[in-house]
Amino acid sequence: MKQKILILFIILSSFKVQAKKMILPLSIIAGISDLIVMGEIDIVKNDTYIFKISETLKGKAYKTISVQMFEEWTCDNRFEKAKKGQKLCLFLKKGQSQWKIINGSSGELFISNKSIYLGGEDAIKIINNKISRNSVSLIEFKNAVRDFCKCYIFIGDGDYHNNNPQYFKQIGSNKQISEFKKRSKFSTKLFEETTRYSVKKN
Repeated sequence: MKQKILILFIILSSFKVQAKKMILPLSIIAGISDLIVMGEIDIVKNDTYIFKISETLKGKAYKTISVQMFEEWTCDNRFEKAKKGQKLCLFLKKGQSQWKIINGSSGELFISNKSIYLGGEDAIKIINNKISRNSVSLIEFKNAVRDFCKCYIFIGDGDYHNNNPQYFKQIGSNKQISEFKKRSKFSTKLFEETTRYSVKKN
């Protein structure tokens, strides 16, 4: 009996370690980001890649940056292996020597033609009992994210298990936000995500 309890404890402990990653909504990821950019992978080097930027949605403008790949695990794998020419939208925090992707695959979104594939809690959609990858128009996505970042930032790291403050800070005017949330379906979605959390005015 003791042996069975020990085995169960080990299994639960292992599950707890794997469950440490909290999947964050895109609104928090965008609010936390120091830099949000679109572009393509130029060079892949071990666990990093050089990223050539075509458009900046938030933060300082760079031509190229070095990005540290996120650590993959059972429930958070890259959709495709990193390779030259891969088009992405990245949500990043500044590290000591490289930029770091926020929240794993949720902060590294693939671009194909005129669409962008969402990650995290929005990664899949079910229509007529069929599961498929969830995508949105690239123009609608980038306009919504850019405008969102003019309205809100997020204070904290999104981990509500610690005792640190976690909330959205409104940095745009009420008029800006009223216009933003009506601009597109994706804008409305980002706004509605903020209503799940505490919002404080600047």
